[in-house]
Amino acid sequence: MKSTKRNKDLYYTEVWGDTVVLKELLYACLIGVVLTMGMFLIGREFFSRMENLDKGLADGYALLVGVIGCILSGVISAKLFKPKRNIEERFESENIEDLLKAMGMTVEEEKEALSKLDPEIIKEMEELELYALLSLIPEDSQNYNPKYKEKGDGGV
Repeated sequence: MKSTKRNKDLYYTEVWGDTVVLKELLYACLIGVVLTMGMFLIGREFFSRMENLDKGLADGYALLVGVIGCILSGVISAKLFKPKRNIEERFESENIEDLLKAMGMTVEEEKEALSKLDPEIIKEMEELELYALLSLIPEDSQNYNPKYKEKGDGGV
């Protein structure tokens, strides 16, 4: 674990390759343990009192109630502790050819694929501002838009 300070009162710690606020991580763990074990113990007590239920089945149901508590704790922690990272992905037009090569595609194959894409996927790519890739769309394609060349610096 590596600890750094980014804001006045928030200390960020790297845990398993992710950056977290240590205090929030500890609270989330505490919520998880309390809810999971609490619901398991309540479930075990409830199901063990049922006389017509086999002990093995009662234990299985109690475990299921504990798993529900675990999922509930994850939902609560997600609502309480919002993500703090900003992810920015940018494609430079010089890197597209290298990127496509690493993916096992040629520029021509990518142009062909982009020309046949569903308009909804093209819209998602616009929202992600992947104009360097969109600038590869051939002019004779239904997906072509001249603004892609302007925003994507002309592609490759």
